[in-house]
Amino acid sequence: MAVASFSKRFKELVRGLNDTQLGFVLGVSADAARKMRNGDIKSLKLQAALRLARELKVSPWYLAGEPEPATPLAAVPPEESRGRRKGRKSSPALEQAQLETAESALLLHDEVIELRARIRRLEAAVEELQSRATASPSQ
Repeated sequence: MAVASFSKRFKELVRGLNDTQLGFVLGVSADAARKMRNGDIKSLKLQAALRLARELKVSPWYLAGEPEPATPLAAVPPEESRGRRKGRKSSPALEQAQLETAESALLLHDEVIELRARIRRLEAAVEELQSRATASPSQ
């Protein structure tokens, strides 16, 4: 995760939330939320980051600093969102399933990034071999 990008996006996205609201979304105290906002705490647990992304309706990848848009977390069903307005409770099973799905997607995304980096290294190695082959005299 690109720390500078994450920190910048985090501050940008939570600007409209007070410390109590942010703490509620992240599942931490208002004091811990204030410390996160000020940069005293520089990382989030995966569950907290995913809850924040879902609550703010942004892609977890965008929050992580990635430039490319990705599919956001599934929206909460209408009957679920009505219950959330009253007591902000959601089905633990639904939330756990969404978190597991998002975590799997993030891991898959990380693997894709690693594969892209490997492909770039392989392409560079092929170019190097080709340049050596053209530079060396034929035998």
